[in-house]
Amino acid sequence: MEKMKILVAGCGSIGLRHLRCLTRRDDCRLMACDSNPAVGTQIKEIHPEILFFDDYQKALAAVPELVIVCTPNEMHEKFATEAFEAGAHVLCEKPVAHTIESGERIVAAAKRTGKVLAVGYTERFRPAFGYILEKVRSGDLGNLTGGRSMVGSYKTLMCAKSDFRSHTFGVILADFTHELDMLQAIFGQAADVACKANTLAQKKLSAQPSMVAMLLEYCSGATVSIHFDYVQHPQRRIIDIYGDKQTLVYDMEANTVTVFDEERPEPEVFSFPCERDTLFEHEHENMIRAIRTGTPVMVNGEQALRSLAIAEQAVNMLKD
Repeated sequence: MEKMKILVAGCGSIGLRHLRCLTRRDDCRLMACDSNPAVGTQIKEIHPEILFFDDYQKALAAVPELVIVCTPNEMHEKFATEAFEAGAHVLCEKPVAHTIESGERIVAAAKRTGKVLAVGYTERFRPAFGYILEKVRSGDLGNLTGGRSMVGSYKTLMCAKSDFRSHTFGVILADFTHELDMLQAIFGQAADVACKANTLAQKKLSAQPSMVAMLLEYCSGATVSIHFDYVQHPQRRIIDIYGDKQTLVYDMEANTVTVFDEERPEPEVFSFPCERDTLFEHEHENMIRAIRTGTPVMVNGEQALRSLAIAEQAVNMLKD
């Protein structure tokens, strides 16, 4: 089988991780593109045979079969739609776009050109999350009544290589759309959202806002409370799922799922492996298989739009 030509567009930390993971495959030829020519040195250190471009149009002229878009959110539409028009499939980092209208144009371009669009919600590939979805689908939890999702992280600000979080209003909701996507996979489509926020944190690094509290009601009637903040240290990341037969507590930092059942006196705790590179590798395999065989991608454009719609609605509430 001929090797697939894959272009990574945007070579920040996530783009470079995609490249590193892809070098472990023997069925692809890699290209990279970034407007900063100095990045080419870093890319050659990953693998000397990666072809580097500092111009996107020249990169597309090399006819990649797949483009992985890792640019800033507001540039996703340009890079994705131009890739589709050039005949490439697209794996776009989350969120799919910076606005619903922009995301809808990306989805429309994929449909118009008949190309595969996947959105990079890598947390879906966690083994623990697969276990949770199977528990939900099997009916072990009974009727889902609601849940709780929380991320508390000062580390996200500390690890950032730019200060865009300090001056981009509502970026916390774009950062944590992973949670909105996972909740959609568990509870289905959201019907209503309420949102409050504050900027009370007086730390060296801050964001606007630094804390968000949301309440989501799903079409099923299940209600989920959400807490996102850029304040807590150490980092915490938890999803609770409440059913009338069982309750699950998913600790994403410890990579454990605790199952509570009223018919058992003690909870059961299950541990799962979770290497970040492995999630990207599974994502690449899912995308390449979708292109070659037509199997579904893990998260398609329509699903990504639903998560983006919740985030955008919440941001608009905070602006009013």
